Amino acid sequence: MQLKDKVVLVTGGSSGIGAEICALFASEGAKVGVVASKNKDKAQNIVNLIKADGGFAEPYVCNVSEVNEIDKLVTSVTLNIGSIDILINCAGVFFPTKLGDTVEKDYDEIVDTCLKGTFFMCNTVGPVMAKRGSGKIVNFGSAAGIQGRSSYIVYGAAKAAIMQMTRSLACELAPNGVNVNCISPGNTATPMNENVRTEESYANTREIITERALSGRPFSDPKEIAAMALFLVSDAAKPMHGETVVMDEGANIGF
Repeated sequence: MQLKDKVVLVTGGSSGIGAEICALFASEGAKVGVVASKNKDKAQNIVNLIKADGGFAEPYVCNVSEVNEIDKLVTSVTLNIGSIDILINCAGVFFPTKLGDTVEKDYDEIVDTCLKGTFFMCNTVGPVMAKRGSGKIVNFGSAAGIQGRSSYIVYGAAKAAIMQMTRSLACELAPNGVNVNCISPGNTATPMNENVRTEESYANTREIITERALSGRPFSDPKEIAAMALFLVSDAAKPMHGETVVMDEGANIGF
């Protein structure tokens, strides 16, 4: 019970890596705010699973690209559960932005959800943690923010910016007892990429992914990413500030 009675807020908590983090943290005794982007029922589904296992969780909905919604979310969580001890910024969207075919709306959706959302969650919660003198923040970058990938230009740029922003946030918050770090997963088996993992039309893509994965595993298990998040919010990671942990099956280090 490493996180007994800690208040945890997880954006993007209704599916994929975020949902695994919610479940794991709740099993470690945390009081978890599960945040869906639009459909509160999706958050409720995760809450039901957590409660069935004896954990504590409450559902929330927030479009993190809207600053006023972030303010309302943080206020609601603070009133209903308590002051936020741990913030996990897992909300994001992922789709191609091909050069010459990308419209402004698609650009804005990626940047506003991934980068703007992460910043303003930190902007709202970080000062409260700093005033209290303790707190943990885990942001989510991506292996796509380290290695260039055609057709995913905007996504990669937004995730690279999150990794750099994590360093700067740490510079500001570390003196106040707040740890800010980042996880950058590679291809991970989540609902977001189920089509890539299962459909015949993506067979060539799977071959490329498998070839680049030095471990031989084309897709990581989201539970493994959640375990790293747990480490980063634990006392064992107390010396870590502004770091990015890359978990991509070795795809970016070379051949």
